[in-house]
Amino acid sequence: MKLTVLIFIFNLTAFTSGCSSDDNDPEPSCFQDEGRRIVATITDAEGTIRAPGIFCPNDFTIGPDDQTDDRPLGSFFPCNLDDGLQIEDARVIFSGYVYESFDTEDICADFFEITSIRLINQ
Repeated sequence: MKLTVLIFIFNLTAFTSGCSSDDNDPEPSCFQDEGRRIVATITDAEGTIRAPGIFCPNDFTIGPDDQTDDRPLGSFFPCNLDDGLQIEDARVIFSGYVYESFDTEDICADFFEITSIRLINQ
């Protein structure tokens, strides 16, 4: 009987310890109505805020200092850039989610959701 109880407690502990109350999965809040999925996560990257211009005439973007082959557009269109950070050439450290784009779209920057951003002290 004691052995059965110990096995039951061990199995219960193993089962509940596999389920964490900390949810480490991303909780996206942008582009959900468009059915986009997250394809990359950016963490503490440095970059520059760009005002609307030739390539993205209607939107502020973030140009990361380090370019990667998997993000050939070279800049991010953040869905949630605060008005207070819409400053041409502001240097920032940012983190967030890169969302997929569809082959049928003509876009000027990768879809991006900021999870943290701060100005770099200059």
